Amino acid sequence: MVSPPKTGPPPPGSRAVSTPTPTPALDSASNPTPNPTPSLTPPQPMAAPSIPNLLGRLGNGPPRSGRGGRRGVGRGGSSLGGPTASGPARFAPPSQHGGGMSGKMDHSGIIQSTDTDAALSRMSAVDLGLLQDPFAQYFAGDGGGPAPRRLPIINRGTYTRTQGLDKIIRAFLSGAPSREATPEPSPQAVQTPSPLHVRQIVSLGAGTDTRSLRLLAQKQPDGHAAFQNVIYHEIDFPTVCARKRNIVQSVPTIRSLLEGPVTQHTPLAGAIGIHRSWRVGLGQGNELWAHGLDLRELAAGSGSSFSTNTTNSEEGRSDVVLAGFRTDVPTLLVSECCLCYLQPPEAAAVLRWFADRIHPQPASLAGLGVVIYEPIRPFDAFGRTMVANLAGRGIQMPTLAAYPDGVAQEARLVREAGLARAKHRTIDQIWSAWVAAEEQERVNRLEGLDEVEEWALLASHYVVVWGSQGAYFDTAWAELYEQ
Repeated sequence: MVSPPKTGPPPPGSRAVSTPTPTPALDSASNPTPNPTPSLTPPQPMAAPSIPNLLGRLGNGPPRSGRGGRRGVGRGGSSLGGPTASGPARFAPPSQHGGGMSGKMDHSGIIQSTDTDAALSRMSAVDLGLLQDPFAQYFAGDGGGPAPRRLPIINRGTYTRTQGLDKIIRAFLSGAPSREATPEPSPQAVQTPSPLHVRQIVSLGAGTDTRSLRLLAQKQPDGHAAFQNVIYHEIDFPTVCARKRNIVQSVPTIRSLLEGPVTQHTPLAGAIGIHRSWRVGLGQGNELWAHGLDLRELAAGSGSSFSTNTTNSEEGRSDVVLAGFRTDVPTLLVSECCLCYLQPPEAAAVLRWFADRIHPQPASLAGLGVVIYEPIRPFDAFGRTMVANLAGRGIQMPTLAAYPDGVAQEARLVREAGLARAKHRTIDQIWSAWVAAEEQERVNRLEGLDEVEEWALLASHYVVVWGSQGAYFDTAWAELYEQ
């Protein structure tokens, strides 16, 4: 049971948000003393001698000599107006989205620059052999120079976060239909898959993330697609989506996967602006959609040049409509360090936008799942230093104080997304419990980790939380909820 929150003023450097002060940290193994001792309070930015200064060491190690420059078209830091080295205090997740910094027009650019850090960190893990991702090189352009090698502790974090999220997402895609009788397939059903067999993923702030290509291009031993009839939506800023479209269209390795040409989807007639959505088929009923959209448009429900559903206006719902988005199929919402950049009310409104549209129905498998990866524990000594170092780069995460631990993150999904159940695991718990012993040995052989205590400390400050409603998820995620 979580003890009641302590009272008192927020720690220096924290944002003023309408949330309770934090509960003690859940991970007692990495933080055995819930209340910081006087010697640790409060550290100044970049000056906490009792804490390993990991946050100032997230830059590159020596470049790997075994690889040349980036092959194919890439996404460099300069194109986003931000640095590519020394990533922010996170395991470089590949999904960043602007928001939450009202009145600071350059903050979106700063957040977009962290996606470059993410792509380079992912490439570092791929170069080492920790991750298998044939598409990463095309999204980690760095001007043709050698691939930057991240520090071992960062490579370990990138690997573990990817493994944890992949496990949850694969379980969703592999979930079997309910035990209810399903109709026999017909030619029409082959052309238009039944909702019983279609699944949908929405990745918020997808950026250069390659998960859609990795999953939908995966083959079974017999050569058939590992996953079929998957609708994969990615949402990010218009310029980011346009850049990704150019890579998909221009790289032969990716172009060979496409079922047909990339098609543009324009805003409403009379709207002014660039084409903000595009779609491409990937075969076997799989579709990839990209939407150039600021998530705050979903939260605000106005000012969008997408399309408008006037039938929902009387219900007070957002009028933004995502092209190709279905409400009658199991849908998984993915946020990797994305919603944390929004103000808490905005982040909650984004979750509600999807929850309002997808309701489990007795006659269908429609249901909603959410998986979020974010930093936590901003109020302990290490967390305060983490927040201060992020602020030094102009990065603020308003939701970090609002949902300071795993229990608060679970409650968030139940309260704000209306989900029936939720669970969380920190990154260090995922490494210990979800990565098999033989796989841990393989990773250690490829790159040993001397900073074991530093790893436990840093990894305990990041969490993966997932939750759901609906019978489909009850079956697909049954083992995950029991672990």
